[in-house]
Amino acid sequence: MRTAKPELEVLREAGLWVRRVGEHFFPDPDYDPGAPPNWEKWLGRAAKYLRDAEDYWFHVYKPRLGDVIVDIGAGRGEDVYAFSKAAGPEGTVWAVEAHPISFSALELFCRLNGLANVNCVHMAATAEPQILQIETLPVWESNYLRTGDPSLTSHTVEGRPFDDYAAEHGIGRIDFIKMNIEGAERWALPGMRECMKRARFACISAHDFRARRGDGEEFRTRAFVERFMRECGFQLLSRDDDPRYYVPDHIHGYRGSN
Repeated sequence: MRTAKPELEVLREAGLWVRRVGEHFFPDPDYDPGAPPNWEKWLGRAAKYLRDAEDYWFHVYKPRLGDVIVDIGAGRGEDVYAFSKAAGPEGTVWAVEAHPISFSALELFCRLNGLANVNCVHMAATAEPQILQIETLPVWESNYLRTGDPSLTSHTVEGRPFDDYAAEHGIGRIDFIKMNIEGAERWALPGMRECMKRARFACISAHDFRARRGDGEEFRTRAFVERFMRECGFQLLSRDDDPRYYVPDHIHGYRGSN
């Protein structure tokens, strides 16, 4: 099945619906072929990815060609796209995503868009090897990891320390670590202490805003994130006056010599 407009089409690839917008491809596991297409929104999607990265992740860290970037919680590639372009062909992006559906979309996104400098890694970053559940929510960006038994909406996922993965794959130099994993930063950071200590910059998304809106106290991670980042030698910056409810919980880390 295929619907089309000039330079815009919806197609099937590797079992997923994909929107092609000019030279860009956007896999969409949630696409409803019976719904009216929102072409105007998708025409600006690639530019939005670049703007968002500049706003959220490059606020303190300024990428350079050849940089090594670690993206913990890569989702479906929305930040990976900007990271790949910023690092350039001499750089490397390690894109870690736990949810199997999002990971399938991430892999396909990178392949179709020719992001050859991206290595996609299907795992959850944790403090120690363990098996977890990742819940699937109506808004996929809010999918979250938890312990306990499987549910009708969860997927079983393997967790392991990213320090171990980095050692196995020879990831030495790290210029920037981005983490946005819906409260699981409390599990992930202790398993990547060595990577954090040698990273030049980091931006970790705490999720106190989810606790404030009633999702549970387990999402209140900012104090832990700030303490951990300081232990790893970072100086910290946050935009506490930003009116967007989630931006003040983005904790930027930098080193005095940078």
